[in-house]
Amino acid sequence: MAKKLIILLCAVAAYAVGFQPTWWLRDAVLGAFGSPAYEGVWILIPHVFLYSTLSAVVCLVLWLALIRLKWLSPMPLAFSRGVVLWGLAGAVLAAAASFAYFAIQMPEALHAARVNPWIAGANLFSNFYEEFIFRGFLLAALTAALGFWPAALLSSIAFAAVHTQYPLDLQAVLAGCAVAWCWIVRRTKSLWSAYIAHMALDWIVDPFV
Repeated sequence: MAKKLIILLCAVAAYAVGFQPTWWLRDAVLGAFGSPAYEGVWILIPHVFLYSTLSAVVCLVLWLALIRLKWLSPMPLAFSRGVVLWGLAGAVLAAAASFAYFAIQMPEALHAARVNPWIAGANLFSNFYEEFIFRGFLLAALTAALGFWPAALLSSIAFAAVHTQYPLDLQAVLAGCAVAWCWIVRRTKSLWSAYIAHMALDWIVDPFV
């Protein structure tokens, strides 16, 4: 019981880092550079260094420590054709849900494809950090403490909650997709499947919204 409580507290602490000091660090760095406009290299820099990087580092340290204690299993990083296929299937499911949401709730947000290479490239980093945090450490830690389905639900709600730029109903759609990605990670025994799903989703949907 004590072991599960410690693991749960580690998960809560890792998630809390995403709010403070991460938000303070982001605002301090951007402020030091004159709060530059979100364009060009200033799309890439925050995605690589400021948004969820610190949380990912904390998750890495905690995960390695708990693995060393044999309280958590090794990181699920297998790679195979099945991992890719399940990842793409997760992306198609999430893309369909996203387009349906925008078509019904915000049709004015849809437009002809416009690709921003800075955003497409920046997501390679921030999406990896997010997957490492939410479908990685948090899912593993919460599963050890609470079981898989409570862990999938809680980590997915936590994932949606950090996307404060979206309205609540879109956050709910995002949480539902995240639960599916948790299952895919469990099915493939690989975090790469969720990363592929996340990246493919963004590359499919972002140009049109």
